[in-house]
Amino acid sequence: MSADETTAQAGILRVPLEPLWLMAARRGFWGLLLGLAIALVFVVFDHRKANSVSQVCMQARIIFLQYHAEKGEWPKACDLATPGGQFGGFNLDPLTSAVAQCQVPGKWVFEPKSATGGPAVLFTPAEAGRSYERAFGVVDGWLDDGKADTGDFRVRADGASLRLSAE
Repeated sequence: MSADETTAQAGILRVPLEPLWLMAARRGFWGLLLGLAIALVFVVFDHRKANSVSQVCMQARIIFLQYHAEKGEWPKACDLATPGGQFGGFNLDPLTSAVAQCQVPGKWVFEPKSATGGPAVLFTPAEAGRSYERAFGVVDGWLDDGKADTGDFRVRADGASLRLSAE
């Protein structure tokens, strides 16, 4: 045997410098850290989107319930981005700016007679998918019962609705 073959075989037969359990624990720790970092990105983005959606819901609820309390009737159907002249005397700047700053693309409208039976704020997403449903699911937990198919705030694959009631 030559000297090169002896050193090549000696490298294969060397004992590891650290125990196997330590190496496995280190790799497990780094894998867990990477997984948590990826999950954190989704949670932060979803909560940021949910915060912008909850602002629209709160401002719409304030305006429409105040209108109902003062006029004794619900306003006509309207787009929340441009509510129209029927709200003379109401400060619509917080509502229109909340709709403009909403991070979930789509259309916000008010319907005095919706499928839920009463007045509701309806949202139709520009593109339906899990991202939209996750963000609105977070809002449902904040504003309502946390269940997408029950309560005043309902989330479906094709849109969401916030039922309004004057109590």
